[in-house]
Amino acid sequence: MMGTVSREVPPHLRRFVVEQDYAQYSGIDQAVWRFVLLQLHTRLAAGPRARGRAHAAYRDGLAATGISVERIPNIAEMNEKLSRFGWGAVCVDGFIPPRAFQEFQAHGILPIAAAIRTRRHLVYTPAPDIIHEAAGHAPILPDPTFAGYVRRFGELARKAFTLPEEDRVHHAIHVLSEVKEDATADDTAVAVAEAELAAALAAVTSTSEVARLSRLYWWTAEYGLVGRPDDYELYGAGLLSSLGESHTCHAPEIRKIPLDEHCMDVAYDITRPQPQLFVAPSFEALHDILDRVARELAVEIGGDVALDRAVRSREVATVHFASGAQVVGVLAEIGRTSDGPSWLRFEGPTAFAWDGAIGADEGARQPHGCVVLAGEPAGGESFLQMAERAERARARQSFRFASGAAVEGRVERIVRDPTGAPCSPWTRLHMGDARVDLPGRPAIALEHYVLLATGQPVTAHAGSVDPAYHPETAFSSARIPRARAFERGEQRLQSLYAEAERAHRRGPESARAAFPRIFDILVRKYPKEWLLRWNLLESLLKAQEEGPLVRAVRGELEALEIRFDHQEPIASGLAYLLRRAA
Repeated sequence: MMGTVSREVPPHLRRFVVEQDYAQYSGIDQAVWRFVLLQLHTRLAAGPRARGRAHAAYRDGLAATGISVERIPNIAEMNEKLSRFGWGAVCVDGFIPPRAFQEFQAHGILPIAAAIRTRRHLVYTPAPDIIHEAAGHAPILPDPTFAGYVRRFGELARKAFTLPEEDRVHHAIHVLSEVKEDATADDTAVAVAEAELAAALAAVTSTSEVARLSRLYWWTAEYGLVGRPDDYELYGAGLLSSLGESHTCHAPEIRKIPLDEHCMDVAYDITRPQPQLFVAPSFEALHDILDRVARELAVEIGGDVALDRAVRSREVATVHFASGAQVVGVLAEIGRTSDGPSWLRFEGPTAFAWDGAIGADEGARQPHGCVVLAGEPAGGESFLQMAERAERARARQSFRFASGAAVEGRVERIVRDPTGAPCSPWTRLHMGDARVDLPGRPAIALEHYVLLATGQPVTAHAGSVDPAYHPETAFSSARIPRARAFERGEQRLQSLYAEAERAHRRGPESARAAFPRIFDILVRKYPKEWLLRWNLLESLLKAQEEGPLVRAVRGELEALEIRFDHQEPIASGLAYLLRRAA
């Protein structure tokens, strides 16, 4: 991975970053891009503003972010262009976990799936592809208000809690999307994937913070409208990248609902067109909604709500304590008394942090979890007095808490608060040959125990307060798109696409010389190949050709539209060409 943005990718996210192998895009891939982008740009951005067009940022944002309607974009070039707006771009391999996607965006990095949809899904694809990620998401990012919303959303979403059963849902959606995009998948494979998704959804008994936030993101950044329900512009990436839904979204049966936080009560289906859309009055209003949504999250509510959501999630969380200490790990159990939590048990790798940074010494990490005593010291003793007592005599000592919890052991080491705050002069006492007494539980004998200066837990959020909690990962060696093997007939067709593309780029004279022979081969060898015919006609009309070849290609396309029983987007492609030629 090269470029400035590679240095800004958090180490634990680097494993998702792959290389874009631009040479693997075939002539058919380039034709797919042109077919979709030429029509989308004309429909959404060309000409004066009209109802149902794209937001004004889209018009200038395509070129400003390194996107041409003529060719698939180079993601490295997009990264350079986006850097002018405080953003970057990285190449990823299709679906990545939702939290990773939001973490990238929280850091101002747009993950772009490098693969491109097949001819089967020109109008709409259920799987992430470069048309959706690049031509959908990127063009609006130069708008600072919207870009700020996306970044703020990423910050919130990466701290939101999920539920274990939602992992199965995410995996099922991934599989179904990939199956629907797979040209070799039959109806049985699709049915099996759909059944698994239905079963996964049925197993979800409540809606997590992450699920609710994902709905807000879907109805705004993916499928959002801005303006009024009767006079709006498109800004959602799913609309800006779909030939189908950028047109059908205007149908009266698609309800246009004023956007507020209640959109999070409306579920969505990633594999089907949307039955309703939400309209924000402005990009500024997105921030107002996000402010209200943030107040519903555990990290803002704090207290028992935050702790209980952390336990239910079974994922890595950060618990913040009144003293300023933070503990990162999987919160498994909470010991409560009438005065509040008296102890917290963490499982798996656990780390102690202060002011957002995990301690640099070895004792700051507990590889197999730990029990953290919470609350205030007993008998009116303060943390300061506990520390002074430990300083005076590092022999065996006992420390008791108001909750009834206690620890006794030999003080071996004191790790002080790096900020030097007088109320919390140490963060950790390392004790040997320890005995930990928890209210209502048998005593625990430990060879080593770390006592934190905590106070009561204040709040908790998903993820680590310090990215250093996660092991560093290397950038992936994968190259996307992957090399593909084509049968002999497909290889010949690919070569015709490449030849037509070269002639198109060289200009009208080259097109006039090469196209008659290409068309003759199509007539003889590829009677059903409509996309290459469309590309030939588009290039000829752009060169203002009106001769017999134009009439012949157009006639065959019209015949193929009937032959395919209107199942291919030939009609929309022809309508676009004829409008432009008029």
